[in-house]
Amino acid sequence: MLTAFQEHLQRHFSKLKEKRILIAISGGLDSVVLTQLLFDTGYSIALAHCNFNLRSSESDQDEQFVRQLADSLKIDCHVAQFDTLDYASKRGISTQMAARELRYDFFDVLCKDHNYHYLLTAHHLDDQIETFFINLNRGAVFKRFARHSTK
Repeated sequence: MLTAFQEHLQRHFSKLKEKRILIAISGGLDSVVLTQLLFDTGYSIALAHCNFNLRSSESDQDEQFVRQLADSLKIDCHVAQFDTLDYASKRGISTQMAARELRYDFFDVLCKDHNYHYLLTAHHLDDQIETFFINLNRGAVFKRFARHSTK
């Protein structure tokens, strides 16, 4: 797997090798595998983890796992804790939308303040399919298509 990953990066993302990369890491399998593969390939990486405090002690356990992983790899780890429910309530938005806003604001600040060139997220095919159907349900796919097809 490492060899195939290295070949894929070289073929499609050769510019990444000399850049500083921030990995959005949840502590789940996808983002941990991405972290390990990039680390093993010699990329300059750091981790960014959001603790949304939505799953009681499980959220804290994910945070602790990410911190330990970063320590074991001797790489930088940035962690933010959010009161996501309060944020969502005050803005009248869904918990998912609140988490998205908090997450990307955090990542944006980190990239600017620490000069990261790229932010990487890890998703498996089921994530992409789920996102497609969520957008389809909202009509976003058709809106996007209509916007591009009129040009």
